[in-house]
Formats: sequence, C-alpha cells, structure tokens
Amino acid sequence: MKALQGVDGHVEWVATTSPTCDVGQVRIRVAAAGLNRADLLQRAGLYPPPPGASEFLGLECSGVISEVGAGSSWQVGDRVCALLAGGGMAEEVVVDARHVLPVPEGLSLHEAAAIPEVYATAWLNLFQLGGLKPGEKVLLHAGASGVGSAAIQLCKAFGSPSWVSVGSAERWPIARAWGPAAVWCAGMTWRH
Repeated sequence: MKALQGVDGHVEWVATTSPTCDVGQVRIRVAAAGLNRADLLQRAGLYPPPPGASEFLGLECSGVISEVGAGSSWQVGDRVCALLAGGGMAEEVVVDARHVLPVPEGLSLHEAAAIPEVYATAWLNLFQLGGLKPGEKVLLHAGASGVGSAAIQLCKAFGSPSWVSVGSAERWPIARAWGPAAVWCAGMTWRH
C-alpha cells in the first residue's frame, strides 16, 4: 500500500506494508481524508505523531470497510468515516472500530471525511461543552479555519447567529461565505 509521509518539510507518497487488522479493529479502503493543521505541522517536522501512532499523515478519513476484526459489529462494505491518531492519507487504514462512524445518508465520502475531526470538534465545543441553545449568539475565532468554518455552519443550522474573527483580510471572504452575522479582521471594522 502507499501513504503520505511528512519528510523534511515536504510530503512523499511512499510504499509501506499494510497494517494488520486485529481484534476490535476494522480496515478501511480510504476514499478521502481531511487535511488539518496538525497534518501541516507534522509535514513541517514541528508536530511528531504520538508514540505508537502511524507515522503517516491524516487524522480523519472516510471510505469503505474492507476487513473486520473479531469483536466488531461493522460489516465489509459499510460506508464509514473515522477519527485517527494518524495514517488517514493512505490507500487503507486500520483503526479501532470504536473510532468509526457511519456516513450519514446524503453525504458523499468526500464530505464525510471532514466529520470526525473538524465537525466533531466544533460540535463538542459549541453544544456539549458550551451548552449552546438556539437563538443564543456566538463569537467564533479563526472563522476561515476548518473548525471555525464548521462552527459557523453548525451555528447557522441550529439557529444561533455567529460573529466571527479572522486573522487577515484575505480570510475575510472565506469566513463570510459561510454566512455568519458579521466578520471582523484585525485592523478592520465589523462587516455584515
């Protein structure tokens, strides 16, 4: 199999052995992977993978289960997305079956690749930790980032207007496109 590995500040598509699918794990034939800040930092050599994690890039992916280890209720052929400690930017990945979610009806595998890390992080912070209720107003920072853009969309979908900050004028239209009430950038005034 092949996988993307960060090497001296760039990425290489390298050949490697396929990991073994053990008890409680599933093998996913990867269709898409999310690209996160941690991947970029790992590529630059600034964020090593945790001990025991894959040396390959990719904290989230989606695809189709191609093998099921004993003790898992998943089936070969299930469309899934997964949260990973690494290794999602590969032709296949083996992951603890408890870190796998079914792809929601109506989403493509490419769309589902952003759910485990980005959308789950935004959901956790807004609704589970923050207790956000419909109609409550939200201030979000880094509105053009992956988690920021997901948070804007979740706020909009659940009826909570958001005001968003971004770090540069170039990021202003990116955040604005997601539909917050207003976007602010250092050195600018609020724009609707």
